[in-house]
Amino acid sequence: MGAQQRQCAAGGAGPGGGPATSSRPTARVVIVNWRQPELTIRAARSITAQLGGGDTLVVVDNASGDDSVERLSRAGLTVVRSSRNLGFGAGVNLGAQGMSEDVLVLLNNDAMAEPGFLEAILAPLSEPPAAPSTPTTSAQKTSPRATPESAPAAATARILLAGRWKPAAPGRDALVSPRTGRWTRISDEAAARGEGEVLVNSTGNLVDASGNGYDRDWLVPAEQEHSPSQVFGLCGGACAIDADAWRAVGGVRTDLFMYYEDTDLSWRLHEHGYEVAFVRGAVVHHEHAASSGADSPMFVRVNTRNRILVAAEHSPWPVLLRALARTTARAARHGLRGPVMQGLREGIAGIRRARRARAIGASGPRSR
Repeated sequence: MGAQQRQCAAGGAGPGGGPATSSRPTARVVIVNWRQPELTIRAARSITAQLGGGDTLVVVDNASGDDSVERLSRAGLTVVRSSRNLGFGAGVNLGAQGMSEDVLVLLNNDAMAEPGFLEAILAPLSEPPAAPSTPTTSAQKTSPRATPESAPAAATARILLAGRWKPAAPGRDALVSPRTGRWTRISDEAAARGEGEVLVNSTGNLVDASGNGYDRDWLVPAEQEHSPSQVFGLCGGACAIDADAWRAVGGVRTDLFMYYEDTDLSWRLHEHGYEVAFVRGAVVHHEHAASSGADSPMFVRVNTRNRILVAAEHSPWPVLLRALARTTARAARHGLRGPVMQGLREGIAGIRRARRARAIGASGPRSR
């Protein structure tokens, strides 16, 4: 829809799971699947009851090559098939093609939306955002700061880790936060008894002085999370983007394949004068790294490469140099032939292209 007019849909489930009583923007919800039809069906079912008139749920199958399409179709889902697996960003862009709804909503296939999620995530986007400003030039791209005068064009959810967690004993596999320490997931039986803590996965995306994108409030006990609504960026696992803003920034870049797309998208939203809002009432539960594994060689290599590429395109030289120094030190610790070094080499190979895009203020679709 154009910025001058909104379609309104009668909301699906309200905050308590019952019928909504107010109108809201229409939404296209996109879930990307790759060889995990059961997780995807579960994610889709968590939000189906929340859809209202004018809303659409689209599942994109990223060339799974298994029985995913058949199983998703049997579950009654609308499936868009990609002929090739070109990564998460390309899958999202395919699902958003021809969008006539007011807002694009992204939900990871390994996440489950609580009742009222859709109504809550759309609430900050009920009014069209201000017209985008002229994209900033290289000299103006300095730091990930929100611009107070701009209207919210995107919203990011309160993403909680699935299950319950306890502090990890030394030597045990664990998720680690520099802020809250090491955590391990407890059994479902112990969780049913009320043991352990519910932990936050994300309340939005931040970028540090070394260009490292990270989840705000990572592994903070949910009862202790009191973050403000203003945040630098969105988490692609559960978020919403105004359709006009989506088109203005050119969608999700596709050359990253997976990881750091949300950091890049957040940068481009800010460079166009848009803000991102954190919505505490929009809650999802996320099975962390269910799709690829946070310690897999592929995750480490691609995450390392994309950190450098995104820093190169959106950050000043001092930030990029710190990113390179930090990554080089990490590669030395983990072996010069390991995935960190592979990612570092791939990132360095793409710096010239990224800096050229930065210099000319490139902000269109990243299909390169």
